[in-house]
Amino acid sequence: MKILSPFSNMYALLDCNNFFVSCERTLDSTLENQPVVVLSNNDGCVVSRSNEAKALGIPMGAPAFKYKDLFAEHRVRVFSAKFELYNFYSQEVMKIASKYVMKHEVYSIDELFLDFHGFRYFDLEKYCIDIKNKIKVELKGLPVSIGVAPTKTLCKIANHIAKKEPIKYCEGVYIMDSKEKIEAALKDLDVGDVWGIGRKLNAKMMDNGVYKAWDLLQKPEIWIRKIMGIHGVRMINELKGIPQLELDKASPKKSIVVSRSFMKMVTNKEEIAERIETFAIYCAEKLRKQNSCCKVISVFIQTNRFRKELGEYKDGFSIVLPNPSSSSIVLAKYANSIFEAIYKEGFHYKKAGVMVSDFVPDNERLINLFEKDVDSKHIPIMKAIDKLNSKYGKDKIRLGGMSGKNTYGRAILSPEYEEFLKNNILPEANYRFH
Repeated sequence: MKILSPFSNMYALLDCNNFFVSCERTLDSTLENQPVVVLSNNDGCVVSRSNEAKALGIPMGAPAFKYKDLFAEHRVRVFSAKFELYNFYSQEVMKIASKYVMKHEVYSIDELFLDFHGFRYFDLEKYCIDIKNKIKVELKGLPVSIGVAPTKTLCKIANHIAKKEPIKYCEGVYIMDSKEKIEAALKDLDVGDVWGIGRKLNAKMMDNGVYKAWDLLQKPEIWIRKIMGIHGVRMINELKGIPQLELDKASPKKSIVVSRSFMKMVTNKEEIAERIETFAIYCAEKLRKQNSCCKVISVFIQTNRFRKELGEYKDGFSIVLPNPSSSSIVLAKYANSIFEAIYKEGFHYKKAGVMVSDFVPDNERLINLFEKDVDSKHIPIMKAIDKLNSKYGKDKIRLGGMSGKNTYGRAILSPEYEEFLKNNILPEANYRFH
């Protein structure tokens, strides 16, 4: 049997390439090899770019209105974010990749750590290529890169190399399986690109003559402790190939938040109230989906912090419910009462949100003997609404206070995708973007 690594155990980081853009390309094959960007909530900023768009100098986070002329000049295809689609593909990628290992950690919507402990006698390169090809075939060509190394920090670097040199690593897989490879990678990597080193710390490193990740390893431990504390010592060990970070288990959600920045500042009280009620109802839907109830509901509103001349105001508070609830009717009612208490006339509001917290399983609800329990009457109705919306499309059946408008402020969605959602082709994701 072939032993690929002198290290006893290895990890892998699977990362979806230009994820949002790649998801767009699964819907439209003509987008291949074309400059494509995806915009944030309210179509404000660029949050995903194809390699062709990057080559045009379009930076991440670029305000869309400032690059409008460049988009037109170079025929850049611009899309509103299809959050439901990205959530769906994220879950499918995780589902496929996780079947290849005993342990994994979902790090972000487009990143997944895989634990290759016990795989020492496997041909890991071939194994990772199999994972990559499986995802590509099952998910309409969705591209991923995989970096393998003895620590999670080195996995980040290995994945970076696989993406940085796609021609050299045409399979999109790089195995950092020797001390020589680690040393070469660290000598080439800017210290600011090391996982865990932010902008301020990077500036401090540069001031002390630390320009590359390899330079950091040459510093004495006493200096590392002084500048970075125990976190720095762990980082150094990770860079040396000594694992310090194990895979994290997914922890149960402690709260659910639905919040949005409005496309335009809002002064109409009824319009904000409708959004608050809608957000509360979405929280209730998510609670029922995970078979939970909440004990606490919170609401907040705030003005535009970048327009101080219009007046600044923000407020919010929480209510402890008399009985744990997942009823859309109950949560909308209490959200509205909080909104009435915190709303002030005369301001231009930019953002609002609702949060529910302190969860209990719905089959373990303890009812207050001195309070009427209305959930028992509402739940059959709620389940019927959920079932109908699952069959005919989101918000087909809704409470009277909801307008039915989308909460993301997305203008650049194709009629085909709107129909796609209405027909419920995509299953509801386990989380939303906020």
